[in-house]
Amino acid sequence: MQAESHKIQPNKVNYTAPGWARNQHVQSLLATVKLRRRFVQKRAKAMLDASEEVIIECDDGIKLQSYYSQAAKDAPLVVLIHGWEGSHQSLYLLSCASTLFDNGYNVIRLNLRDHGDSHHLNQELFHSNRLAEVVNAVKKIEDQYQPSKLFLAGFSLGGNFALRVANRAHQHNISIEKCVAVCPALDPKDILEKLENGLSVYIKYFMYKWKRSLRKKQDLFPHLYDIEESLQTDSMRELTEELVNYYGEYDSINAYFDGYDITGDYLNSLDINTSILLAKDDPIIDYRAIYTLPAKPNIAYYLSEHGGHCGFIKNRKLHSWLDDFLLQELEST
Repeated sequence: MQAESHKIQPNKVNYTAPGWARNQHVQSLLATVKLRRRFVQKRAKAMLDASEEVIIECDDGIKLQSYYSQAAKDAPLVVLIHGWEGSHQSLYLLSCASTLFDNGYNVIRLNLRDHGDSHHLNQELFHSNRLAEVVNAVKKIEDQYQPSKLFLAGFSLGGNFALRVANRAHQHNISIEKCVAVCPALDPKDILEKLENGLSVYIKYFMYKWKRSLRKKQDLFPHLYDIEESLQTDSMRELTEELVNYYGEYDSINAYFDGYDITGDYLNSLDINTSILLAKDDPIIDYRAIYTLPAKPNIAYYLSEHGGHCGFIKNRKLHSWLDDFLLQELEST
């Protein structure tokens, strides 16, 4: 990882973790723990009551699932993208979506392929380089709803997708007012190493959800997939290598990772106002990767001492400061 000598000077944030939640793992686990769901869903009731499923018909017959909540007819629209093996029901996404809705924003919670309840919509497996369909989905959303302003925000892998979509927006005539990426996946190779060498609960969690998703796909399309033998491994690296062979587009796992690595000069051409938030204690994303990113006047970098991975819990009611941050970033545009 490159040393902190780059000319980027991240902005300080006004988030202070409570003393009992200073631990990176406490923050990260509270972002998704079931204990928090009842509280988040209660706060999100108005947004959920207004929510309707919308299947986005993309090009080449691809379909992506989304959930649309309209606060007001002519309100700005925010497209939210969850992280890997998350969905429109992920707690961090529900919490932010309800806060935005309650403050007058229309919200679309967009599911990536094979996330949420969408495995049946497409035959081919999800992988992190399926960018074209997400770009196309955002374009279809803009064309359908014609919002007064269009915002894009993503979390973790969804933050990576959001930045890549924003990077291509003008090529595809998408008018994004601002993009916000929270704890975005930056360097996939580094993330895998952190998962392999970090607290085992994370890799077990992701492997459980990933295998469950792949088995669901196999059950839906048994004539296409017979991967049960591959699913016997407990190694994320081995399973990734096995599935890279299924995709057939990559010579190696590193070639696959290079496809969605956004470090270095990848974002040099990004010309949309963008905010990127990272936590120094994130156990999955190494914040130091931001020092490889371009210093551009339209990209604001924010760095917090605490917050874990998409946690940023701020009180004993398990409210997240991410809601405040996202709302502030959109309203400052």
